Amino acid sequence: MRAAVLRGGHVILADIPEPSPGPNQLLVEPIATGICGSDLSAWQHTDDFLAAHREADVPGALFDPAHDLVFGHEFTATVTEVGTGVVDYAVGDRLVVLPWVVDDDGFTHTVGYCNSKPGGLAERVVIQAGGHLHIPPDVDPVTAAVTEPLATGVNAVLRSRIVAGAAAVVTGCGPVGLGAVIELAERGIHPIVVSDPSELRRTVALAYGADVAVDPRHSDPLSTLAGMIPADTEVFVFEASGARNLLGSLMSVVPPFTRIVIVGSAMQHESIRPVIGILKNVSLEFVGGPGRGEPTYQAFSRTFEHIVERRFDPGLMVTGFAGLDAVSEVFSALRPAAGDEIGHVKVLVRPDLPAGAGVVRCVVE
Repeated sequence: MRAAVLRGGHVILADIPEPSPGPNQLLVEPIATGICGSDLSAWQHTDDFLAAHREADVPGALFDPAHDLVFGHEFTATVTEVGTGVVDYAVGDRLVVLPWVVDDDGFTHTVGYCNSKPGGLAERVVIQAGGHLHIPPDVDPVTAAVTEPLATGVNAVLRSRIVAGAAAVVTGCGPVGLGAVIELAERGIHPIVVSDPSELRRTVALAYGADVAVDPRHSDPLSTLAGMIPADTEVFVFEASGARNLLGSLMSVVPPFTRIVIVGSAMQHESIRPVIGILKNVSLEFVGGPGRGEPTYQAFSRTFEHIVERRFDPGLMVTGFAGLDAVSEVFSALRPAAGDEIGHVKVLVRPDLPAGAGVVRCVVE
């Protein structure tokens, strides 16, 4: 079968063996798959990515870069075969996938970071039978693929325990930052000031509930917020950009008693001056993933609830589609050369698209 394979540092289209489901597993055909910032980091900064997961003792995303890897953990799929012992899923079910899989040695991986099991950038994928969300008939299974990346931002807001009366700044309006904006707006938080160099991403953030959007190259979002609120307003900052050295700068400019929730992934080491946080009573909290809770992670199901209830338009953030043969173009588009602006919010890879079309742009209105 066809798959987009990371081989020798390059993403190529290749034929790989067909997977088959074992006990308590599902064989699924991806409908649409997103490229995560973690995938881009694992591609561009492989050594740092692996070192961080080893240092954090999170082995589920460890892989061997000397062997083929098929990325893809943000996807929707149709069930085509069920393994023995499966009771909650049937052939034909359309799912938002909770990306986990157990390999043949009994080790649990994040789907897309396992050399022996392909991720969502393949024609067929094996996943464990548990935690997935059934897509109702009236929900688009293509755009529902944005659930997983948005859930990380939603989780940041859930973890912050922010309540109405507070104000928020979101730095970075990629999918994670947009997830934070959606949840903040749903909770009645205003004002919400967002910051991103991309005009396209700022436009989507405004459509999703942000009150003001600024370009950080020209305007400081904290200064903008200060002019909109009483001095004693509780301020929360959701750092979703992963921009290098931003955390130390934020600590210096936020008002006293600000809570900074860090949900953007920076691979490299950074330095902060802890005494600044002490003098200003600034709180730092690091958040990742779709939240806690069984059988379905809390933020994962909360995000899908927003989609099912039509509280925002998930199609608005989908700025492009590509077939499996154009995945390398998608990776390059999402990590352009230094100084170039990212021209997309979320590109979805669809195995059903014909070869040769490249990245097909969608217009954000």
